[in-house]
Amino acid sequence: MPNQKLKLETKCYDASEYGYLYGLNQKIPDEEFKRIKPYMKDFRRKDFVDGIIKVTGRPEGYRCLEKDVPKIEKILGITNTLEKRKNKIKKAFEDPISKSNLKDKSYNWLLTLFQRGGTRPQQNLSRLVLHSTKIYDPSDSYKNGAKEGMGELFIYTPHGMWYIINNCAKYSNLSQNNVETIHGGAIGHRLTYDDTLDTLIRIYTEENEYNGEKLY
Repeated sequence: MPNQKLKLETKCYDASEYGYLYGLNQKIPDEEFKRIKPYMKDFRRKDFVDGIIKVTGRPEGYRCLEKDVPKIEKILGITNTLEKRKNKIKKAFEDPISKSNLKDKSYNWLLTLFQRGGTRPQQNLSRLVLHSTKIYDPSDSYKNGAKEGMGELFIYTPHGMWYIINNCAKYSNLSQNNVETIHGGAIGHRLTYDDTLDTLIRIYTEENEYNGEKLY
């Protein structure tokens, strides 16, 4: 029987070896799970090259590699497939207007999620970068604007996902800053890893990874 609500979602990102690992978004009966168990592995800290110091998300538990996602989806009759979700984004990106609209919506959702649900602990950008699994720099905004106090970054770390807003331009309110930087400070919001959050970030940033000067 087709299952419209059940899906495989990303549970974590491993920068050293596996890339994204997937798991079910809800519990299923034991008999059903037995059918897909051959394609899944009960991951533990020891299964990762560097323990979990280079992993963002929830690595421990039954997870599968991306190559096995279609097999599991077919066995369980999952209709909301990973391929469909990817193709929907790919199709939207083919048209400049729909691409712009999708990016705008993603950005607005990200602002809401990070600003309303995130925390703002004191942190140092260098420390975040040193412990990061990946860093996205939308439109090279930080690479090109850091020295002028502008730009933004999305940093994946073992302890969460950070949205960094550079905030040290000439007329910036530095009292808002909670992240130390070599240029004067930034505003940082942190959330725990989530499949939807990860998708929104990848859409908005177009998965453009930071490639500017060293941040530490």
